[in-house]
Amino acid sequence: MKKHLIITTALLLLFSAGSLSAQEKNKKELSTVKFETSIDCENCVNTIMKNLPFEKGVRDVKCDLATKEVTVQYQKEKTDTGKLKRAIEKLGYTATEKGEKQKPAGNKK
Repeated sequence: MKKHLIITTALLLLFSAGSLSAQEKNKKELSTVKFETSIDCENCVNTIMKNLPFEKGVRDVKCDLATKEVTVQYQKEKTDTGKLKRAIEKLGYTATEKGEKQKPAGNKK
């Protein structure tokens, strides 16, 4: 009887430890990026909020009309900032990753 109890307890501990490490791994895999965009009205915000979450790997989207910023939380193994930028541009808006320097028009370098 004691052996059965010990084995059951050990199995429960293993399963609970395994699920915790899986949860931690999922949290570590998420990244966040901010884009400066050309959104200028509530309709723009609604367009991004309705469409961007359907992009592969996107977990959360926030739009701030006052600062014209779009913040995206995503899974690195499923997408990257370049794909997210292109997705915003496909919707008809400009998107520059926050912290990324904009290149002057006509300069190919």
